[in-house]
Amino acid sequence: MGALRDWNRSLQYVNLIKQSRQWGSPSTPWDGNATLNPITGWPVNDFGVIIATNNLDMGGKYFFYAKGNASISTIDSLSIYVTNQTYDRLTNTLTSFINVPQGQTGIILSFLNTTGPGLQDMLLLQSNYTVKSKINLTDLMLIHLSRFNLIRFMAWTDTNNNPERHWNETTALSWPQYTPPKRNPWQTIPFIVNQFNKSIDIWINIPFNASDDYILNLAQLMFNELNNKTIVYVEYSNELWNRGFSQAADNVYAANDSVHNHGDPLHLNYDNVKDVHTWAFRRTAYQIKRISDLFKNIFGYENVGLWKRVRPILAGQTDKPHVIMTGLDYLNAQYGSPSIFLHGIAVAPYMTLGKYRTWSNLTTDQVLDIFNSSMQRFLPEQGWSQQAPLGVHGIYAAWYHLAVYAYEGGTDTSSGCQDCSFEAKINATRHPRMIDICKAYLNGWYRFGFEIFNWYVAGAGNIELSGTWNLLEDMRQETLIDTTNMFNSTSPVAQLPRPAPKLNAIDQIRHSSVEINFGMPVPSMNFNATNFMNHQVPYPDPDLRNLKRNATFYYPLRIHQPLLRLNLTVYVAGNSGILEASINNQQFIQIQTPKTVNTTVFQATPLIQFNFNQTSVPSLAVLRLKIIENGYSIRSFDIF
Repeated sequence: MGALRDWNRSLQYVNLIKQSRQWGSPSTPWDGNATLNPITGWPVNDFGVIIATNNLDMGGKYFFYAKGNASISTIDSLSIYVTNQTYDRLTNTLTSFINVPQGQTGIILSFLNTTGPGLQDMLLLQSNYTVKSKINLTDLMLIHLSRFNLIRFMAWTDTNNNPERHWNETTALSWPQYTPPKRNPWQTIPFIVNQFNKSIDIWINIPFNASDDYILNLAQLMFNELNNKTIVYVEYSNELWNRGFSQAADNVYAANDSVHNHGDPLHLNYDNVKDVHTWAFRRTAYQIKRISDLFKNIFGYENVGLWKRVRPILAGQTDKPHVIMTGLDYLNAQYGSPSIFLHGIAVAPYMTLGKYRTWSNLTTDQVLDIFNSSMQRFLPEQGWSQQAPLGVHGIYAAWYHLAVYAYEGGTDTSSGCQDCSFEAKINATRHPRMIDICKAYLNGWYRFGFEIFNWYVAGAGNIELSGTWNLLEDMRQETLIDTTNMFNSTSPVAQLPRPAPKLNAIDQIRHSSVEINFGMPVPSMNFNATNFMNHQVPYPDPDLRNLKRNATFYYPLRIHQPLLRLNLTVYVAGNSGILEASINNQQFIQIQTPKTVNTTVFQATPLIQFNFNQTSVPSLAVLRLKIIENGYSIRSFDIF
């Protein structure tokens, strides 16, 4: 769910005051210089306010209400006008209608001669709503969200660069504006999802600096207010690897400080790696474990973890699997199997224009071709080499019994320059070919056997130089209900595709069944051992040779039966040594490898057997081979 801003076209709240920019001066409201009551948040003298900007067509009749009296006027638009302005001295209430003609892109209001002083309890209701709906999201927004099974509220609660540490710093429901420097109150989340006639799960992001008390209060709020069938996914901050956000640098600083100045209480340097970025990745993993432990205090130990009601998620960077791998290995080494604390991992596999993003004179078809090419690298057919990061993530998550999610994903047209084929990017976003590209993209995700893909971002937004993010350009592109009576045939909205291509693709995929086809089938005979997780392409040798002690090799197995006995035979050559085989971070079985004539004559090892229960099928299991004592090469193996 998108952030609440005056320039966001989703217009989520019935009462548009909630999304308005910080109170400003009457003639220059964008300066944010109005004086406000620090207790109530309402302006205490004359003021101006930016209600909405950057929309496609704001045309409509908006009801205004306030406590106090003032002269109302509009700024930057001679065509918007005020009618029926009435002041009731008995109740000290001011009402009027703000009339916005078709094609207007925003609303900016000025209030002079206020008698409150200032005004209080202001409402500016969207067309066809009454005061009874003043705290609600619009029907159109709720209908739009109703198609989803999971809503991530990262942007809604302004996770990025969020300084909140203590619970008393969060925004109160009574605060008039939910935009910076404030943000949507946490209470709005259960209020939203409890309105649906089906269970919709939530994904919340804990602010970087949140104290134990903050987290416990948040957990208690969700426990008390949510429908008891709602599943809660919880993530620590957002993109702690991304230096574009302050929390990334803060995380590196905190990890370094913990090791150097506080005696390393989190054991971030347990193996003397002496790399601050490794410490930071481990600190991220520790923090989600800490959050998991705190939520157990409220929801109960039995309700937090793998496939439980509260599902902690460790997020990382799509193209750099070592970010998550470092965190998972740290948890496993210091606290036990990650599945004790976590439910899954998450990445953000965006389709991008790559090196072409700043090219000029691209055609619409060329933009679509580039997106199609970008999408291909996220398909299971790419395997699990160094060039296939999704496959690597899938294998390492399965090794630790964890699920895989997309915390974000979608199309990214960002370029930052006006002449970088901007028109072609707009047209590509609206083109019917985008439907099939997005369908193949989502279908590929689910063919890995992965869990829910969170498209960034629901709702409506403008196509900007910073990128194309939203599913819609206007909320009236929604097709779950008939919205054609909400605009005229001459409105710019009428020129948009219906249904919108990206949303069309999502709706088709959510009504389809996708079968996993990632990993090696069982049985597999004479499987090439060089096709291990994260291998080079091309691999320099025909077999695994010159192996060092403790070298590990991971292989994905596609499992279709819940109760299974697996037989493994490995083909080795050279001196005798010790080889360890294991499945899903369990059943570590060591064998003596046979000695052969030389390193080119391969011989079968003794049979290794695994008995295990795969709780969900079809799904991945992971075989790991580890070199305990070396001196031999590995060519292939049979698994049956």
